[in-house]
Amino acid sequence: MGTNILVPDADFSASAVGFNAAVDAGLKGLWFFNRGVRASAKNLALGGVDAEIFGTPSDQGAFLRFKGGQSFFQTAIGDTEAFTHIVALKTADTLADQEHSPMFVSNFGSGSKSGYVASGTSGASMYTNANPTLLTCSASRYTDGTNTVVTSAGRNITNPGFATWRMFASRARSDRTQADNLTNSDAQASNYTSQARVLAAGNFRVGSSYSLAWTGECDIAAVAMYDRYITDGELATIGGQMRNVLAHLGITV
Repeated sequence: MGTNILVPDADFSASAVGFNAAVDAGLKGLWFFNRGVRASAKNLALGGVDAEIFGTPSDQGAFLRFKGGQSFFQTAIGDTEAFTHIVALKTADTLADQEHSPMFVSNFGSGSKSGYVASGTSGASMYTNANPTLLTCSASRYTDGTNTVVTSAGRNITNPGFATWRMFASRARSDRTQADNLTNSDAQASNYTSQARVLAAGNFRVGSSYSLAWTGECDIAAVAMYDRYITDGELATIGGQMRNVLAHLGITV
């Protein structure tokens, strides 16, 4: 049975549409960014903690515009061994370098949680890496079974153009990281055997990382965050529901 989640004050063009999350197990965060900056910080997941607003994200009507290191949402959701992040995104930034490449959801640069080798590469992110045709989904790991060296363990997936709305998912667990382009029905995965996950200390940010190397600007219409690796079927279900809500707001993903 799904959790009844209503998107308050949403403009659904006079249609009485709410959001009933058919996939509610492990749902820690859910945001639609069509209600202005302050109202959009409300976490719509049952029992979820609202995001904290940093800087001045720009209200674009049906979505918000963020800039790395300057304007973003700070969530209360921490890194976990397994997770799923779903984001409806685009960017008009140049993507020419890291300074103009956005982190859509990230805790990169916050250091490692206690008990792990401290390293600046720790963190999980959905971002562009100075590439106009690739999205990177990372989830840091040790490089091998010795548990001494950390790598970001990113997986790239093709995106034909960031100026157009797309919906992506980043999924990670102990043995796998997968990037899903839900708009193009494409998936790319990396499998691991001895490379254990390394969890970052900081809670996830929307529209920024903790690193000032990535300070690009991005537009985000919706975010869903789970503390587990949801199945392909569950991803299709929740992705379809989010897509339907966004369609009522005039955003096609």
